[in-house]
Amino acid sequence: MSKESEIKKLEQGRAEYAYRCVEQVTYKLNEKGKREYRSYVKKIPTMILLNGLGQTLAFVKAKAKDGNAYKLLYNQITEYMKSNSTIRIQMPPDKNELIEWVISCDSREYRWITQELLAFLNWLKRFAEGMIEEEEE
Repeated sequence: MSKESEIKKLEQGRAEYAYRCVEQVTYKLNEKGKREYRSYVKKIPTMILLNGLGQTLAFVKAKAKDGNAYKLLYNQITEYMKSNSTIRIQMPPDKNELIEWVISCDSREYRWITQELLAFLNWLKRFAEGMIEEEEE
């Protein structure tokens, strides 16, 4: 398989997974939750770039409460990292907690996870902006 087709397959996998995640939001959250999700998905990549992946995931985990947008987003990111949509690095099946796995990785793996999540969040952001209506002023 050529490098170009591998990249295309990877991007398609990310896009498909992100689409299903945002589709899930439309029936799991109320209108306020949907708008919050859309907002969080837009802000988290910047938080990762400014504060680092570990701190951002710790923040999202701390804000996650049953039924809120942070909880759904944290769970979606965790499931994505366990999925076959990632190529370079994948969360081991014996690990249950994303944040614990991320902070236990070496620096090379940590960079790969960061790059992978930023690429995935880019797709999530695109679909959230297209599928979830913005709050009217």
